[in-house]
Amino acid sequence: MEAIKLLVVGDGAVGKSCLFISYTTNSFPSDYVPTVFDNYASNVIVNGVPYSLGLWDTAGQEDYDRLRPLSYPQTDVFLICYSVDNRDSFLHVEDKWYPELTHYCPKTPIVLVGTKIDLRGASTSGQFVSFNEGAALAAKLNLGFAETSSLTQTGLKECFDKALELAISNMTLQKNKKGFFSFGSKYKKNIPVPPAMPPTGLAPWIEIKTSTLGADMATILDDPAEADVVFHLDDGKSQAAHRLVLCSASDFFCRVFEQKLPKVEQEDRAVRVPAFTWDEINSGSIAGISSIKQAEEGVGHQIDVCLSADISSKTFTHILRFLYAGIPNVDEDTPEAELDSLLKAADVFYHPRLREIVSNIQNSEEFLNPSIGTYLNDLTGQRSKEMFFRKPVFSDVQFEVEGQLLYAHKAILKARCAVMAKMFSGVFAESSTSKIPILETSMECFMAILEYIYTDHAPIEEGDAVGILVTAERFAQDRLKNLCELYITKEVDVSVRDQIEKADIDVIGLLQTAQMHNADQLSAWCLHFISSNYLAFERRAEFSQLEGDNLAHVSDKRWPPVKYLEEVEIWESKYGDKKKKSDEKCSVM
Repeated sequence: MEAIKLLVVGDGAVGKSCLFISYTTNSFPSDYVPTVFDNYASNVIVNGVPYSLGLWDTAGQEDYDRLRPLSYPQTDVFLICYSVDNRDSFLHVEDKWYPELTHYCPKTPIVLVGTKIDLRGASTSGQFVSFNEGAALAAKLNLGFAETSSLTQTGLKECFDKALELAISNMTLQKNKKGFFSFGSKYKKNIPVPPAMPPTGLAPWIEIKTSTLGADMATILDDPAEADVVFHLDDGKSQAAHRLVLCSASDFFCRVFEQKLPKVEQEDRAVRVPAFTWDEINSGSIAGISSIKQAEEGVGHQIDVCLSADISSKTFTHILRFLYAGIPNVDEDTPEAELDSLLKAADVFYHPRLREIVSNIQNSEEFLNPSIGTYLNDLTGQRSKEMFFRKPVFSDVQFEVEGQLLYAHKAILKARCAVMAKMFSGVFAESSTSKIPILETSMECFMAILEYIYTDHAPIEEGDAVGILVTAERFAQDRLKNLCELYITKEVDVSVRDQIEKADIDVIGLLQTAQMHNADQLSAWCLHFISSNYLAFERRAEFSQLEGDNLAHVSDKRWPPVKYLEEVEIWESKYGDKKKKSDEKCSVM
């Protein structure tokens, strides 16, 4: 089987690695780290003839300008990539990449590839490179041209088909030229190819813990300590609950407790319905509730609600579990009569999603319900943020941060944060006060923690990701810490797009911060990144801060390894001056 070598160049972070991974696996990679030099392989059939297609990925940073051309020999076709959302990467095609390739490999065909066209969409922003601009540059430089999206795979097959067509056509032409070696053939016998570039190894994955939002919210229902409303049921039993959660999860209870409906789902509502008056409820005109009143002083809660006789204790328990956790505690083994009662209650309390969940169980489609629960948990979090986050409504605690007060709610804090649960447990001084000072934490970072507690989301991208990570460790928010770790690696990726040695980011300092605050995944990623870009980092001032196990690790795992660099020096000293650029083959260095 004949081999074809396809090599891609282009600025950092334009999507070169994603292009290869998406093409070879038919899926978009969930994680991406800057490539140093990596190879992929794929078997393809062109016009009924099988080929072994070798895909060679390279780093675009300036730090590798010396080593990169060592991968060029025997290349059959090049791809020069630019991202349509990065005009600088497009300008560098003509300024840097085309001159570099035609210097070393003047007869090798080239395809110009625009990537990330899914980002262009319907935007009219001038920063996006248009199709016509790309096509015009390709025509000017006499290159093939393609546009692609690795995310949607648009144009992906066409891009590689075009590259293969050019490579095979050129290989056939060279074979037919008498007195010439075929393109991509071996070097002259007295000039061996340069030493093979060793692989860098894969970067460690950043794993994100599964969300526990639904399970955490369910625990609130089992803790009556912070309850502010009690429902009285038909069998004489009572159930404590929390207006914060009920209103966040239910339009019906927003109206019962006289809260303005949130705007989160406004598009789903034909009209903005008003709150129920207590006179309406106590007159029996509101289905599901027979009466409501202020609780007596000293009982520990504020409001008493009596349910209608047609709402059974068991049914309402399912309703509450649904509102708190997103999923009621029913399944295919639940009696049909119980499911029918729940369906009726879903209509009474205006919960079409609950009806959908029960119907799925009855139709043997229960497997659909977890995704509904996840959606509802996320929606409840959004509503909670809009209605109660940092607001005095139903608040029973305040935090003082940098001289400012933040309103909060103990019930959700205790359920979502073990550190705060201990804080309010009675052992600590904070349990006896409604105003708690938070020291050594910025307002920005503490607000991010609170937002995450309420919503399972945090403004990491807009804020101080490292500061949020440190605060997440302080308050034992491991999943948030994982999200910060992942985002920080992406930020490093963007920061070193052009070069590493002079990039405005301190990865070694980041490593030390990660290790100090038990961000183990980020620590491992930083060690790999420093090791894999050793030559660039050893020229940075902060390299001297590496010591002990960290220094030992990056020295042992350094890339390129010392042995390879020694082999390159020997090759260059022996053959570098002998090899002259020819019309038939790539020249080196």
